[in-house]
Amino acid sequence: MQTDNPVVKDHIITLDRFPHLTEDQSLSDAVEVIKSYTDGSRELLRYREILILDAGNRLVGRVTMQDIILGIDPRFTGLAKVNKFEGKKPDATSLVILWEDSFFEECSKRRTKKIIDFMSPIKLTIRSSESLLKTLAIMLSVNETVLPVVDDSRVLGVIRMEEIFKAITSRCKL
Repeated sequence: MQTDNPVVKDHIITLDRFPHLTEDQSLSDAVEVIKSYTDGSRELLRYREILILDAGNRLVGRVTMQDIILGIDPRFTGLAKVNKFEGKKPDATSLVILWEDSFFEECSKRRTKKIIDFMSPIKLTIRSSESLLKTLAIMLSVNETVLPVVDDSRVLGVIRMEEIFKAITSRCKL
């Protein structure tokens, strides 16, 4: 029987294996970076977000695929507000049909926008020495599936729910 409790550093996805950009890079760079991390013969996207670093390689934020889409066309931001005042669910599909031609014509015009304009701040990081169970509890309490791993202001990578799930379930007798 194992007595060592699993820790984050043993299950981390290191920064060199996780999408990241510097804050001065563009929306187009973000699209290319996310698309470059594929898995399998069908080339499924492996990750749904990118870490954003400053010039000193310090973590400043994250950008999700949703952030990138909103950067490509900000009209998607307003969809949740449509008909909300009367308690009706918005019918986004009818609005999007009206946008289709202009979306594909306009999206390339936003390619040079800086990614920093679309990023979200990092609310929480975890140290590499933390236990996986504590990290899992934190993730569940704040509804996050990916946490950056930072030691002494240095970004080491990320820990995802997937790695924690595999590690803890492999030790359970299920």
